[in-house]
Amino acid sequence: MVIDFGEDMEFEAVFNGFTPIVFSRSFSVEKPNGATRPKDINEDVGMIVETMKSCGMPSMTALLEIAYACIKTAKPRWALGFDKWVKSLPPAAFDLQKGDGWAADVMGIVEDNFFPSTPDGVEATPAEAASAATA
Repeated sequence: MVIDFGEDMEFEAVFNGFTPIVFSRSFSVEKPNGATRPKDINEDVGMIVETMKSCGMPSMTALLEIAYACIKTAKPRWALGFDKWVKSLPPAAFDLQKGDGWAADVMGIVEDNFFPSTPDGVEATPAEAASAATA
């Protein structure tokens, strides 16, 4: 998939089994003792869910970090660091109000890979009634 950030800034992006590894190698979190640990992609997914619930908008930082990991997955030898890449984005890229922008593409990646829906034509099975022994 190609993610378009505007002003001729398009990047090939892929989400596969290597993306969480690329993510954890690209980002770290500081522990209370000052040491760092690799950041897990699920931390950003959780941040997106929390910010969607609290203010109706996803966390821009989380979306940018996931987009960066997907771009690096598609282009492993891409040497541009996250900070320099974000600084190179056009100002219009930071408008999350656009429904068809890069943020929508990244949200689609998150939804498809972390919140897959039931396929069409497949119905969920109702829960079985509790037996007298377990009730």
